[in-house]
Amino acid sequence: MSAKKRLDDQSGEQQVSPGLVTAMFDRVRLIKRKHPDISKRIDAHEGLIRETLMQIKDAIDEFPAMEKELITVLVINGIHKMCDEILIDSDEESEQ
Repeated sequence: MSAKKRLDDQSGEQQVSPGLVTAMFDRVRLIKRKHPDISKRIDAHEGLIRETLMQIKDAIDEFPAMEKELITVLVINGIHKMCDEILIDSDEESEQ
């Protein structure tokens, strides 16, 4: 599904229309209502991920200030890569 976009007159950038965002949230809410057990399991796992990320943040905070920003970016990049590999790439491989 592609988002409806309009050109912003002042900046020249495209913006997603607010109605589309609301419609997407409504659709997600309906999907979650149709599958409450799965939604609750995902929410619980998200809680565990949040706790783990807080532990990672605490460890990063132990680095000297000059190194902390670079380490933070590398950790974020690594987590993003893991998410892609696990949530997106593995689905694409199973479909083939």
